[in-house]
Amino acid sequence: MLKEYLRYILPTMLTFTLASVYSIVDGMFVGHAVGDAGVAGINVAFPLVAFVMAVGTGIGMGGGVISSIARGAGDEAKSRRAVGTTFVMLLAAALPVMALLLFAAEPICRLLGGQGGTLEQAVAYTSVIAWGVPFQIFVTGCTPLIRNQGRVGFAMAVQVFAGLMNVVLDYVFVMLMGWGTAGAAAATAVSQAAAFVPVLAFFLLRKNRIARADLRPDGKIVAHALKLGMAPFGLTLLPEATVVAINVNLSAYGGETALAAYAVVSYTACVIQMLIQGVGDGSQPLISKHYGAGDADGVRRFRNTNYLITISLGALGLLAMYLLRNLVPLVFGSSAETAAIVAYALPIFSMAYVFYGFTHASTSYFYAVDDARASNAIVYGEAVLVVLVVFGIVRVAGVDGIWFSVTIVQMMLACAAGALLRYRHRRRAAQAAPAPQPVGEGC
Repeated sequence: MLKEYLRYILPTMLTFTLASVYSIVDGMFVGHAVGDAGVAGINVAFPLVAFVMAVGTGIGMGGGVISSIARGAGDEAKSRRAVGTTFVMLLAAALPVMALLLFAAEPICRLLGGQGGTLEQAVAYTSVIAWGVPFQIFVTGCTPLIRNQGRVGFAMAVQVFAGLMNVVLDYVFVMLMGWGTAGAAAATAVSQAAAFVPVLAFFLLRKNRIARADLRPDGKIVAHALKLGMAPFGLTLLPEATVVAINVNLSAYGGETALAAYAVVSYTACVIQMLIQGVGDGSQPLISKHYGAGDADGVRRFRNTNYLITISLGALGLLAMYLLRNLVPLVFGSSAETAAIVAYALPIFSMAYVFYGFTHASTSYFYAVDDARASNAIVYGEAVLVVLVVFGIVRVAGVDGIWFSVTIVQMMLACAAGALLRYRHRRRAAQAAPAPQPVGEGC
């Protein structure tokens, strides 16, 4: 069982980590070519990129969970229908999202905290990256489907290929051709278009081809996939609620220097977040399959192993951020004033990921076992708490309070996740208990 577990989570962890590293490379090139305003501009626009990824991830993971549970229960026909329906849902979602980014980039970026030169850079980035939206939704959404078919290595290879191409094109477009933030966006769009080719080829192979009958959307599967997909959608997007809330308040209370510092902090701490997310998403096919087969002991072992790994990653990440706090700003070409803020804020901000390891592992466990209510409670509860805590603490403690706000939110969510786990355990124990026999009846 350990070998099977590692076969799923290690490639997924590597994929997520590389994705965060590629984002950091984006920031590095833009930081050196454009300066603080460029890095801050991408950070302001990034919630829109996260929204695109969240649409693909939410639909793909929702359909993937249904497919895995059906396969574990021996219902191959439903498993195939779930894949076909998910495929159609991804295609239907792509064009409206692309249109949103193309035609509403400036007002949305302004709403997200952009101002002055930062707003200009954010709009330049969003306007270009919008052209790659259909490819990004399709690739992101099909990745869970590919993993759920046991082709974890192929899913990883596609992401590595796209990421390496992104790095090369970043250097060419940003540094050599001088296209600035628009060049970074073009590199991402082109690399996602390139990744679309092997993903499409995977589903055109005879053994993976989706039958025409399975491409007719199943209304029940659509509704179920959307319900289950709300949690992974939120897990991908709602961390950006933190970004937006902090950007808006830093813009008001700290100015563009504080915004630039937070961009560097956000880029760097994202590595820890992606590692932890890789554990949860990587183990989802296994947990769903064993849950569908009725193997409660196997599900429990996978879940507890996830907790051990994710909490350890959070603690190690905090240590790394403390040790590297003075080096990180140099990598991004930060000004001296920005670097001083980064060195102070990075370790404080990273304390949150010790608690994030527990909350994320709990959320991914809940949606893997078809408990959408519990997973959604944690995910969307986080968005509410972030807004309340960030907007509240800045009025009490100023900019310093903002750096502590994420840790406070994650501590509260960890308590909520523990309570939901306890409630689920008690409920399932009550359901499994034999009904009492009437007095006088034999055994």
